[in-house]
Amino acid sequence: MKSLKKAKGITLIGFVFVLGVLGFFLYAGMQIGPVYMDHMSVVKAMKTVANEGAANLSPGEIKNRISKLLYVSYVDQVKAEDFKVVRGNGRELRVKYEVEKEFLGNLSFKIKFEESVTL
Repeated sequence: MKSLKKAKGITLIGFVFVLGVLGFFLYAGMQIGPVYMDHMSVVKAMKTVANEGAANLSPGEIKNRISKLLYVSYVDQVKAEDFKVVRGNGRELRVKYEVEKEFLGNLSFKIKFEESVTL
């Protein structure tokens, strides 16, 4: 008599579970991804200002230029007040801010960013 072959593969319940886990992580990525894209725009704006010769500009002029660059990039989570020009061995432009993004119900992500660029 022939022996029966065992079934191989995933069951419907297993498939639904895998889909649920995958969907959860895709949704989390869709919520967090734009926050990191905005942060990349902030860093790019800081480097642009530093490369434009901001060493001779006043802190107010630097913040104004940063605000214009962020406006063009549609970044609204960072304000000019978050930027500071620090004097030390040279001048440095620093930004420190945090973004709180709602996720599901009463769950939310809180992401802190801190960057600096030498002027």
